[in-house]
Amino acid sequence: MVAVGPMLDNVLAAVDGLDVTVLYATTVRPLDTATLRSAAGATDAADVVLVEPYLAGTSSAAVGEALVDLPHRVLGLGVARRELRRYGTIQEHLAGQGLDPAGLRARVADFLGA
Repeated sequence: MVAVGPMLDNVLAAVDGLDVTVLYATTVRPLDTATLRSAAGATDAADVVLVEPYLAGTSSAAVGEALVDLPHRVLGLGVARRELRRYGTIQEHLAGQGLDPAGLRARVADFLGA
């Protein structure tokens, strides 16, 4: 998993007890391809979950390019294209986007088949 910026706390809470590696990126530009490849290279095929605080999938192409020669799947999680107009607090906004710990855990578990 790659947690970008302010998503780290929710990602860590979401994967508590799961057998996953969490990488933290303060930003994704430039993407730390060496660290990503090192983490992905320890497996036959990499499942990468990218959790960004902006539009879902924004950096998925960069992850794909970094792992182009390795078998991998990428799940890009972030803010959906649909607009939330009445969400109140940041916690309510994150929950509405599925970026709270419970929402992230459900999506990650589904992606990983856990």
